[in-house]
Amino acid sequence: LTDSNLGAGALVGVSSVNKDDMEDAAIFCQKNNFYWDGTISSRINLRDFIFEHAGYCLLDFTIIGGKFSLRPSIPVENNQIDISNPVSVLPRIKALFTDGNIKDLKVSFLEPEERQTFRAAVLYRQETANGFPEVKSILVRSRSSSETDPIETFDLSGFCTSLQQAKYFAYYAINLRRLVDHGLTFQTAPQYIEGLAPGDYFRLVSEVTHTNRYRNGAVTPNGKIISRDDLTGTLDVYYWTPGTTTGIQEGQLNTSNVSSAFFGTLFTVKNTTTENKVYKCESISYGEDGLIEVSGSYAPIDTNTGQLSVMQNWDAGGFDVTGG
Repeated sequence: LTDSNLGAGALVGVSSVNKDDMEDAAIFCQKNNFYWDGTISSRINLRDFIFEHAGYCLLDFTIIGGKFSLRPSIPVENNQIDISNPVSVLPRIKALFTDGNIKDLKVSFLEPEERQTFRAAVLYRQETANGFPEVKSILVRSRSSSETDPIETFDLSGFCTSLQQAKYFAYYAINLRRLVDHGLTFQTAPQYIEGLAPGDYFRLVSEVTHTNRYRNGAVTPNGKIISRDDLTGTLDVYYWTPGTTTGIQEGQLNTSNVSSAFFGTLFTVKNTTTENKVYKCESISYGEDGLIEVSGSYAPIDTNTGQLSVMQNWDAGGFDVTGG
């Protein structure tokens, strides 16, 4: 990015690179044996290349204030954390948003196929001094998933020469797929994002009544409940009878003794409790009327420890690794 002879210095240059963040990212990678040991043999889109390959090193590629930057994708302490013990650092919450300081909240859920759990087959390159390299592979599976889950292959052999890097990338990718199910955007006033940057964490507390995407289903004409979730007890629901003009109605669905009023209806469970979730800031941009638009992805937190759920079970007890 800064070398005009061998790189893109003529296009980017020293003034457009955040040197401090780059140094911190280098220390993080060195501490955890994350390296990029390969060749670039054809023309590439520079930003796409950095974005893609930063992820293989558990880094986020950001452009903040016009400066290129790499930052660890996980919470770190003094940017030197050894992620063989990744749960030792808690995420630092940089901002709080509520119903009182945001507008135009939009939530987008991932499709079910995008959340399909998988086993990760990761290819990496094993180097031998004064010898020829050999492509090795590992198969990684979360012990909370099924042994029959489909296999997704990640070919890192063009640049990855570290077994540790291959394993940690697989751990992170599997947990992201399993635990992160939605993202959101909203607008807020500039003073409420002071100190917040892409890659930081913020908390959103909302009391807006909304529905949970997966707590819904149908009641057959003979009173049987069909739902993705195991629904029990008496639930406050919105329900609708297809083919009628009565519209959407509200009621209480007793799952153990379904009233005939619900026969042949579609329903979704209401949720009026306060939502209190942590999100990772993905982007900050100008919105309308002088407001700032913030987008974030869900960052589930363990309620007992306060740690990121995607960073848990990274020890030998959380995953099965074969090969290597």
